[in-house]
Amino acid sequence: MINEFYLQDLLNKARLLSNIAKYSKIRKSKMNYQPPVYLTPHLYMTNEEVAIVDGLVDHQEMPKQFDSNRVITYFEGQDFCLVLYFADLKDRGFQKYVVSDFSVNVEEMWMLSNSLTQMIGEGINVHLLSQAKNRVDNMIHMSGTFRALFGKKKAEETDDW
Repeated sequence: MINEFYLQDLLNKARLLSNIAKYSKIRKSKMNYQPPVYLTPHLYMTNEEVAIVDGLVDHQEMPKQFDSNRVITYFEGQDFCLVLYFADLKDRGFQKYVVSDFSVNVEEMWMLSNSLTQMIGEGINVHLLSQAKNRVDNMIHMSGTFRALFGKKKAEETDDW
């Protein structure tokens, strides 16, 4: 019963993420600006292109060409950043997802992965979002390694036996 509740809660959060992601792509203004949308306390998305480009340049991840869709991932400290570039002229621009302290906040990584799966199932930018999902899934599987690297523990891990 608890597992069903937990899975339903995750599914609801994934739907929220999917709806917000679609909304942000549809509602872009001419300046391609929307303030960050916090989906959870540890997961947000933005399409504020100036800030996204600054982050890409700072991390030497800025694409040299803009003629094709791109998936870019990098770290800002212990935060996982997923940047999507949409090359289609009618919907051109960047979108960025950030999971704060991703090695500990793995539930948010699962939410992001599930949201990408849902969008792929709906036929939205299947190739690009499949690449993005693979990158997120790889980071989920490596989260334990990064927790050890960062000297962190999961919320439920304790030293008491």
